[in-house]
Amino acid sequence: MTEKHSGFNASCSKCAMQGICFANGLYDTDIERLDQLVDRKPSLVKGEYLYQAGENFTSLYAIRAGIVKVYSVNEHEQEVIHGFYLPGDIVGMEALACCRHEFYAVAMDTTTVCALPYEQLTKLGTEVPNLNAQIFSLMSHEIVTGRLHSTILTQKTAEQRLADFILMMSERLRARGYEHTQFRLNVLHRDVASYLNLTPETVSRILGKFQKQGWMSWKRKEVVIQDMEALQAMASSAG
Repeated sequence: MTEKHSGFNASCSKCAMQGICFANGLYDTDIERLDQLVDRKPSLVKGEYLYQAGENFTSLYAIRAGIVKVYSVNEHEQEVIHGFYLPGDIVGMEALACCRHEFYAVAMDTTTVCALPYEQLTKLGTEVPNLNAQIFSLMSHEIVTGRLHSTILTQKTAEQRLADFILMMSERLRARGYEHTQFRLNVLHRDVASYLNLTPETVSRILGKFQKQGWMSWKRKEVVIQDMEALQAMASSAG
């Protein structure tokens, strides 16, 4: 078997995601201390699990590259998707309450992560107040994102949900310094349908409508936004 090696070795101070990850707001000396905790894991291949439901919780994971899908399985053995996580995002926070993972986290593309052992992270947080503040900020962001998603599912039409999802992914990429009007999104349409509580057929129909109207296209994992204002108007229109 071929040995797997880490796909990156950059320190926290040189990481492009520093501004939205744990290191945000820290002094250089504190970033160096944080960097000493980081376990740079080997790259995950598409379909490989970062963790699975029921496993003991030991670390939080900062995504360095790639994309991770987080989901649970309901009583009918169906996936319930809770989010798609991009570089700079943190996964594993749902395990803090019970000390075990409640969800599954799977790579949807070649993905690299930084593992931060939680026990050591909390200890460092008592010595570096700005780190504790950043941890709470990341937790708050996770809560807000979940509540906004619930609002979208309960108060918006199918077309609004899909427009909102595309705009959300575009904005998240823009915030990370990536191209946000033409980008690769390695997410299956059926996963988007599950996330938005729609059927795959509905997602395909709406995407076809958006393309016909000249707003956007999404083919072979390549998203091209041609009319951002039209999508924004759709996402914010009355139901």
